[in-house]
Amino acid sequence: MDFTSEPLHSSLLHIQEPQPFNAEPPAASLVEFALTPEELVYCRNHGPVRELDEESYTVVVKQNSKNDVRFRLSEVKANLPLTHVVAVLQVCM
Repeated sequence: MDFTSEPLHSSLLHIQEPQPFNAEPPAASLVEFALTPEELVYCRNHGPVRELDEESYTVVVKQNSKNDVRFRLSEVKANLPLTHVVAVLQVCM
């Protein structure tokens, strides 16, 4: 697998494995914030992280074979409202 074009990762994470990238925040950082900042979100990957070209990457909405609708990623980002979602991940042992 080619890991040479991966984007930069947060320097605040403890790296468990550089390739594929697997990292987690220090436990003390997690209790510091009510909502985890993006740079402290854990990462678990099984292959290279890709950066997509927003002008050539397309999203297809399938309705039926005649009416599929295609959007470039740049169109989705420019024309749809930004939405924030709060989610919880809990591990039970």
